[in-house]
Amino acid sequence: MTLHKTLGVSLAILFAASTLSAFQAKPVDLSGTWTGTLTPGGGSGGPAHIELKQKGADLTGTCGPSPDRQTAITNGKVTTDKGVTTVTFESAQGSGAVMRFDLKVVDGRLKGNVALERNGQKQEGTLDVGRAK
Repeated sequence: MTLHKTLGVSLAILFAASTLSAFQAKPVDLSGTWTGTLTPGGGSGGPAHIELKQKGADLTGTCGPSPDRQTAITNGKVTTDKGVTTVTFESAQGSGAVMRFDLKVVDGRLKGNVALERNGQKQEGTLDVGRAK
C-alpha cells in the first residue's frame, strides 16, 4: 500500500470510531429529587420521595415517603449495559427491616421492584418515580 492509501484508510477508521462513540448513550446522572408512588404487593400506592447523589457508578442519598421522613441509602450502584441503566440500593427501615430497590431508568423515570425483608419475611412492591419539578 502506498503512503497515501495507508493515510486514507487510517483516517477512515478514526472517523468511523469517533462517529460510533458520538452515538453511544451518555451516562445518566440520577442526582436530584425523585417523587412518585411506592405500591406494596396487593395494596394501594403511597407517596415516595428520594434524594439521590451520584458519583460515577456510586449512588448515595436518602429515601422515604416524604422529605421529612427519610432514611439513608446504602450499597447504591448505577450500571448501564446495552443501553439499559439499572439502579440498585438498600435502606434500613428500623427494627431489622431492610428495603432493597432494583430499578431501571425507563422513559426518564425510575421504575422497578422493591423488597422489604423483616424477621425472615419478605414483602414485595413496585416503585415508580420521576424527577421532581
